[in-house]
Amino acid sequence: MELLTLRSNLNQTLSELLPLTVYTAGMENQRSITRMKGFSAHQLFLTISGSGRFRRLGSEKDKWDILKSGNLLYIPAGCAHEYMPQDSGAWHVAYVTFLENFGNTLKGWGFRDIPRLFAVTDIPAITGRIRDIWAHSGGAPDPWHTSEALYALMLHILKSNQEQLPSASPVALPDSYRESAVDTAVQFLRDHLNRPITIASLAEHVGYSQKQLTRLFRSALDTTPLQYLHKLRLHTARQMLNEYPDLSIRQIAAYVGMEPVYFTRLYKRAYNELPSYKPEK
Repeated sequence: MELLTLRSNLNQTLSELLPLTVYTAGMENQRSITRMKGFSAHQLFLTISGSGRFRRLGSEKDKWDILKSGNLLYIPAGCAHEYMPQDSGAWHVAYVTFLENFGNTLKGWGFRDIPRLFAVTDIPAITGRIRDIWAHSGGAPDPWHTSEALYALMLHILKSNQEQLPSASPVALPDSYRESAVDTAVQFLRDHLNRPITIASLAEHVGYSQKQLTRLFRSALDTTPLQYLHKLRLHTARQMLNEYPDLSIRQIAAYVGMEPVYFTRLYKRAYNELPSYKPEK
């Protein structure tokens, strides 16, 4: 079973030229994830084998969709959601996430601000394009190639599912768009709190050396990237304790990428109280 560790394209050098650019790509045995405020990028999520279940959090939060082999799921940016394996077996998925830098390209293609589930008859065609995107991502990404491969993937989906999508609408003219390296790195940390992150891996995702990235963080935020990540994890956990009182300490610790015992010890050191404490409202 082919596995491709997450690679990113955070150096968005073409964001002023192209409406859509790749953010991340990979192929893995998917684990359970809950994103209560959604993800910062749009997601395309293909089940290769096994099965999982997905639901949009909100008014229809009790409605689960079952994702089986050949199901392609589109999740728009900012859509609160969660997904998990359907049973004890491995849930093998391929995914690509991407940014809409300007205009209304997705709306013009019929993709709205709600998740959509499509049936894929040619899994190798989709996985082949995602593998191509992945191969040109990472430490030295080729933004022209990944963008071209992303458009080829989107056109394949449009062609195969044109009857399922609403009619197109006009696309707006582009506006200037640029993000700093620190802003980009911070967004990546927020999106991937549940993953193990080192300064080396973060620097590779952003496209800077460890020394350069640390210098940029110190200049912009007066802290190092890992110190920022540490504070972000604890701050996010504290917010979740207040906003989602039904979650267990183990769930919150997993959400921010920490072991429960270690998380509890660091939380008490930072806030002088155990994470089970609930402040009065």
